Amino acid sequence: MGLRESKKLRMREEIADRAMKLFVARGFDHVTVAEVAAAAGVSEKTVFNYFPTKEDLFFDEVPKREAALTEAISGREPGESILAALQGLQMRDCARICSPGFAIFARTIEDSPALQAKELEVMARFVHVLSEVIKSELRLDERDANIAAGLLVSVHRQFFRAARKQALAGKHGPAAARRLGADLERAYQLLEHGLGPLEHSGQTRSPATSG
Repeated sequence: MGLRESKKLRMREEIADRAMKLFVARGFDHVTVAEVAAAAGVSEKTVFNYFPTKEDLFFDEVPKREAALTEAISGREPGESILAALQGLQMRDCARICSPGFAIFARTIEDSPALQAKELEVMARFVHVLSEVIKSELRLDERDANIAAGLLVSVHRQFFRAARKQALAGKHGPAAARRLGADLERAYQLLEHGLGPLEHSGQTRSPATSG
């Protein structure tokens, strides 16, 4: 990374850091971009040069997450499946998102309809990105790639929703990470083997009676 790119990255991180402190202290919906700019010592125009929307200030790690998802698939080991690569990536996140500090992040999202709407946009973007890389890696047609990407992102989204639920309930640390990891493993087992095992798990429905 050259000097210019390094300076731009530091500026982006500084703006996002200042914004997050304001969002945590006052709530996302009660902070303006002008206030973020003032806290970072830059103009509003500069903020928007780095972040197209206020919501992007909060979800500042999305580009990094997107790149990680892509790299997990395209850079997986020979013989490693896409499911295994993505599961490994998310398993490595368990400890981080089961830390006490994650509860602050979770609460900020839960208190803001705007952030919840943005999260849906982010997940839709992940579907598109994963669809493209899956289509390239497995030489699938667009329809199958889109279906596969949608299923994978649904697990990704549920992973973070479960982590937020735990955090808001005050559950964190190694036990919470193990619980989240077990749920994640179960989700990927279902993706790999389908819903068939559920039909034979002993939880069969009683036949309806007529009358």
